[in-house]
Amino acid sequence: MHHHERSRGTKAGVAAETASISDVPAKMGHGSMFARERHERRRGKRRLILPCVFLVGLVLGWMLHNMIRATIAVSSGAEGAVVALPKREGVSPTRMPRATTPPLPSAKVKLPSNNPKAKKPAKKAFRVRKLGPRVRGVVSSNYSEEGRYAPEKPDLLPGLQIQRRPFTPAELLERFGDADIIYSFVNGSEANHQYRKIVRNACITALLKAENASYVSLHRDLRAGTSASSPRYVYSNISPEKPAGAAIAQKGELLSGLRGTPTSHPPKTTSTTALTPFSHLSCIPSLLRPVLARPKTYAELVQRVKAAARRGVSVRDRETDELRHSLRSVEQHVQWHRGRVVMVSPGHHPTWVDGAKNFLAGVCGGARVQALRSRGTHLRVTTVHQDAVMPYGMRLTADSHVIEQHLWRVRNVTAVHVYMNDDYFVNRDVAITDLFNEYGGTIVRTERSVIAAGAVADSGASWAKGVLHTQQFNTQELDVLHEDYLPEALVSMWDTLKRVNRSAGGAASTSVSVPPLDEAVDVAHQYAPDPLPNRSLIPRRLRRYATHAPFVYCTNMFRFFETRYEREFAATALRHRSRKARDLFIPFMYNAFIMARPWQASPRFLPYLLELHRSRRQARTDAMPPTQIVLDNVDGCGPASLRGGNVASQCLFAKFMDKLKYNEYVLQRIARVNPLYFNINAGFSSARAADQLRGFLHGKFPTPVYLEVGDAPPPGEGGVDGAGAAAGGGDAALRRLFGDLMALPVVGVVSYEEGVCPLVRSLALAFAGHHRGGVRVSVERHGGATLREARAALGHRVVSAMPAPACAYTEQVSVDSAGRGESVAEIARRAMGEMRGGVKLPSTCGGGGAGLRVRGFVVDARTRGAPVRSAAALRDALAVPAQTLSLEDFRAVAVGPSAADVVLVVSREDAEAKAVHWVNGASESDLLVTYPLPVEAYEDMGAEVRWSVP
Repeated sequence: MHHHERSRGTKAGVAAETASISDVPAKMGHGSMFARERHERRRGKRRLILPCVFLVGLVLGWMLHNMIRATIAVSSGAEGAVVALPKREGVSPTRMPRATTPPLPSAKVKLPSNNPKAKKPAKKAFRVRKLGPRVRGVVSSNYSEEGRYAPEKPDLLPGLQIQRRPFTPAELLERFGDADIIYSFVNGSEANHQYRKIVRNACITALLKAENASYVSLHRDLRAGTSASSPRYVYSNISPEKPAGAAIAQKGELLSGLRGTPTSHPPKTTSTTALTPFSHLSCIPSLLRPVLARPKTYAELVQRVKAAARRGVSVRDRETDELRHSLRSVEQHVQWHRGRVVMVSPGHHPTWVDGAKNFLAGVCGGARVQALRSRGTHLRVTTVHQDAVMPYGMRLTADSHVIEQHLWRVRNVTAVHVYMNDDYFVNRDVAITDLFNEYGGTIVRTERSVIAAGAVADSGASWAKGVLHTQQFNTQELDVLHEDYLPEALVSMWDTLKRVNRSAGGAASTSVSVPPLDEAVDVAHQYAPDPLPNRSLIPRRLRRYATHAPFVYCTNMFRFFETRYEREFAATALRHRSRKARDLFIPFMYNAFIMARPWQASPRFLPYLLELHRSRRQARTDAMPPTQIVLDNVDGCGPASLRGGNVASQCLFAKFMDKLKYNEYVLQRIARVNPLYFNINAGFSSARAADQLRGFLHGKFPTPVYLEVGDAPPPGEGGVDGAGAAAGGGDAALRRLFGDLMALPVVGVVSYEEGVCPLVRSLALAFAGHHRGGVRVSVERHGGATLREARAALGHRVVSAMPAPACAYTEQVSVDSAGRGESVAEIARRAMGEMRGGVKLPSTCGGGGAGLRVRGFVVDARTRGAPVRSAAALRDALAVPAQTLSLEDFRAVAVGPSAADVVLVVSREDAEAKAVHWVNGASESDLLVTYPLPVEAYEDMGAEVRWSVP
């Protein structure tokens, strides 16, 4: 482009152009060249006016269209839109409307649509149900609503009696002051998490294809019938001492598909390794390609993964100390709390937690430390691996929506639990009445904005579309279907899977089992959920966006979700391994159900509903016996209260960006509004923004919690007075005791050799990386088939196809055998030899521990009833700890020579009583999904990498 073309339209440009023409007259008239050019420029500008006006009109029209659409949706919901209801017949008095693709078979009444072109009023359907929310106040930023506590149509639920009762604040504190606080926590720089992420991102399609092919092919073979050559028949006729050749051949056929090469002979050992880990997949993660191209050591593999973690950590998973300061905010402002703090993560424990205090303070802290509990100080935080609460066969996931569906499965969870992300903070003192209303119902805090009509989402990952998808689900279940609806297909599935325990006493003595995590993969493959209508459903109740603040959850509602909507949850867990718009968003789902039907959460409701449907099917004329549900959170959930908008909810959502000045404004707004809770969402990627956030949090919550690493005295105890000196001396004593205990040996006991490697690796999480003693693992000699042979013989269908490095032990680890039926004491004495030394527990240790001499630790991971002889038992054949352990998780077993000489035992048998989490599986590969990388303390990092074969 020439200079005069770039300068056209400016005075400087005119001057430059005029100066370049030598014969320009001193005075130019209208006919001069200059005047003609000026006229052309004006015409050009006029030609641009019309397109600009058209474009502005188009934008304004689009904005007006969306405003009208949202207004129609909201007003329709508030006024009680007419919704066509299905006929009530058969076992299910209220039938599920079929998906509109294909079209509804009885398309005589159309559902209202969000389409602004379709403005014809909907025809009035029979049994019109109109219901508007009970709203208090008219200020849009101060919205309050009280949830329902009785059925909307009591005549549909004869005999059902709902009761509620008021509580004083003191009674609420006594009943719920020990509610569990459950955090979700991800540190993106942790190596095991990063390895799973690398493999999942590169190979998830190939992994799911391989796992699905294994399941489907075997399922088809088994459905064909049991013959003399079928796996079930073969295994039932083999000797436990010597497997039959038919079982071995079957095993080889099943394994050949995964290895990619035909196998005619069984492996000689139950633990198989390979040099090419991705041979059965059609993908190789690019970040691992240099390691796979030529022989590499374990150290090089781990270094490669750690380097990728440092470079590729996402904004969501960046560690900027939010969790530490969130816990500080809880201890500072919720000092009445007496419950547990549980952190669910992909396997990493916060590095700022003091190992000695976390392991010992709950038992050996002494009276001074125990007194800290009265001020809301927590003496332990427990990190639970998320795989321990996730469905078997579907654990390789980063879908936080699916993970949230299962967090209530934390062992011995309280009747009400508080769920927090690591970026939620408590800003002011919280009373028990900030969490519960006068009836014990949970306080639901939301945004001011009302969710529009629902819509089935596409296969993408849009959060906004996901909200509307969940809205479609909530509208279908709560606004279209009646309270007495129960799908026939679901009842049939329960009968097939033997979930219903019936007796002659009717509903009062009937129960519906909570779905086991081990069976979810079967449900996902074999039982499809009912599809949602593709046509947008207009809600009859206003529902608002969930806010970013601590969620107070009634646990029984989650038991109901996972039982009633087992098919929906299982299908999502199998098919969605990262966030999808078709997930069910738990905060939105919980808020909708708790406000509309809290009584459905009662364990008595589904048995009552089954009995009601059975009586209708049998055309019985006798009245339903009374079924009483108490809305106290122990039975049904308490009727909830909703507080919407910034004023009523007292919540503030904030977001940090890379712009430091913008972040300063965010911090000023937090100070000005002074909310009860605030959240800081991470939208930054720069180190300067991370430092800015870290500095703000440290200034906002400067007081360390007792469990933090460091020499600071506990909160409330000075650093120069006698109390501070005593605190420092007590902490030093705990550290010395902890160091001595961590030098003791660990004895592991397993029933199958495939459990050795996962058990060794699980110790890194169990002892939070502090153990430095030896490890002795004994494999029980039960005389049965190997686990690989059992899988082949029983037709095991679930395969974990994710490649993981096999174990290569140092001299720190030894493996031997144990006799069948040997006691823990016998195994420990043999493994430890003469058992010299030991660590004596001081007088400050309670629970009968004072004076005991600890010789070592025992992890009893033996399989009950080994060798396994059923497909169900096979999925639980192996198990290893999946959480951080503390002294109270162990029981003392005397090993002699005196009664005070003990080993500290953690076992699968004690899991429920001790609330210890284990992760189970049917193979080494199943458990190496949870613990994929070698542990430097126990494994030879200089050895050449070999890979475990699925």
